Formats: sequence, C-alpha cells, structure tokens
Amino acid sequence: MYLSCYLPVILLFIEDLKQAVVAMMLRKDEVEEKNKSLKAMLDREMEISSTLRAEIEEMKISFKLSKDKEIAKNETLQKENELLKHQLRKYINAVQLLRTEGAKDDTQGITLEDPQPIIPPAKPSIDYSHEASEYEKKLIQVAEMHGELMEFNELLHRQINCKEAVIRNLKEELTDLRGPLPYDAQSSDDSLSGDLESSLISRCLINIWIPSAFLGGSKTDSHHVYQVYVRIRDEEWNVYRRYSKFLDVHTRLKKVYPLIEKFEFPPKKTIGSKDPKVVTARRKMLQSYLRKVINHLLEKNADLSSNVSKEKLIAVLPFFK
Repeated sequence: MYLSCYLPVILLFIEDLKQAVVAMMLRKDEVEEKNKSLKAMLDREMEISSTLRAEIEEMKISFKLSKDKEIAKNETLQKENELLKHQLRKYINAVQLLRTEGAKDDTQGITLEDPQPIIPPAKPSIDYSHEASEYEKKLIQVAEMHGELMEFNELLHRQINCKEAVIRNLKEELTDLRGPLPYDAQSSDDSLSGDLESSLISRCLINIWIPSAFLGGSKTDSHHVYQVYVRIRDEEWNVYRRYSKFLDVHTRLKKVYPLIEKFEFPPKKTIGSKDPKVVTARRKMLQSYLRKVINHLLEKNADLSSNVSKEKLIAVLPFFK
C-alpha cells in the first residue's frame, strides 16, 4: 500500500530519466560530430603549418646559399684588388729605382742610359652618363608599365570572380526553382554538348516542389504534413505526406536502386522535430531528394522517360498518388 502511493511518481521519474538519457545520447552524438569536425580542421591547419615551415626552411637555405655566393665573390674581388695594388707598387718602385740609378755619375766607365719604361698612352675616357640616364629612364618606364599591367590583371581577375559568383548564384537559384537536371553533374560549367542539350529539351521534365509544411493529426499525435506539388506539362496536382511516408519510400527505393542510398536524406529526429528551423531545413532536403530520385528513375526507366505522364509516374512510384 505504501509503495502504490509512490508508484506514479516513480514511473514519472523513470520516464523523465529515459528522456534525459535520450537527450544526453543525442547531445553526445552532436558533440562527437563537432569533435570530428574540429579534429579535421586541426589536421588541415597542421598540414598547412608544416607546409609553410618547409617553405620557410627552403627560403632560408636558398638565402644562405646566395649570401655565401656573394661573400665568396666579394672575397675574390678583394684578393684580386690587393694583388693589383701590390703589382702596381712593385712597378712604381722599379721605375723610381731605374730613374735614380740613371741620374748617378758612372765613375767606372760604365754608362747607363736612362731607360724609361714604355708606358702605353692613356685611353681616352668616354662619358656614358647620357646613355646611363636614358637606360635608367627606360627601366623606370618598363617598371611603371609592369605595375599598370599587374593592376589591370588583378582588376580583370576580380571582375571574372564576381561574374563567376553571379553565374553560380543564378545557377543555384535556377536549380532551386526547377530542380536539377539528370546530367547536371556530368555537364561542364560552360555549356552542354549538342546531343545532350537537344535530348534534355525534347524530354518532358517532371517538376517537383515542396512549398509548405503544416501541423496535422490530433493533439496527442501531432505531426507535420508536407505539401508536394507535381507538374508534368499542363497537368499538375498536390499530394500531402508526413515524414514517415518519405522514409518508407526511401527505404523501399534503396533496395531497388542502390545508388539512391547515396542521396542526401534528412535524418529522423525524436527531439526538436517540430522546431520551425528543423522543419524548413527538412522541407528543402526532401524537395532536393525527390528531384534527384525522379531524375534517377527517368534515367533507369526507359518506359517512363519515353512518354512521361501522371499515370506512369504513379505506377512507378505510388507515393505521388
């Protein structure tokens, strides 16, 4: 009798404890994902740091080698200069000695003619200052032109990057509006080939949107229902499905088409599934997922792609009924 009084409290405590454990497990998974991403970022930064250190070491070695070469060259020039000075001193001393001995009176009957060393005539000095100034002006002009070209090149690169960013944004907006084409991943960024482009134009597209999601069900079992809008040529209709229906379709399609398992599908959430941000993100992911599935079915099912219609689509995928 005593235990029966506290039994509801104990059961409520156990239920709260279970929810807390589930929340802790989810929090643990999130923390582990964050730890993995941080570890990956740390590894990338360490790789960049090691690369920069290696480049710095290489620059130090090359600088040291060039410095050693300059020092050796300077020492060689100094030695040659000292040798030339020494030879010049010897030459001047010899000339002075000969002049002194020739001026003395020869008492032993030996006449010494005054020998004079043959000194070559001095070369006329040529003034290259005008040529040097002109060459300096040319160098300055070339440097200014190079700077202008570098600035122009940088401006062109910035303009090209801006235009590429605008083109990427327009492509993303176009893909968000009409969904990706089956061969978007295989086509180049500039243009499609002629045969592929003509086949895409002739093929009737199946357009799919999930424009909204709203709460449905009873008060005890409320859930979000997603509006799926489908259009084939002039035929259009809406279907309304909850998340569990999408999950069932995904599970069945994976068994028939293994590639669909690689398509991004929103994971199931037990806590926070009714949060508006979660619902919006899930709605966009489901829309992208359905578009990829339809394109994959059009590639694999020749009967469906040859003549697309509502009846054939529902026959292949009753989800759209």
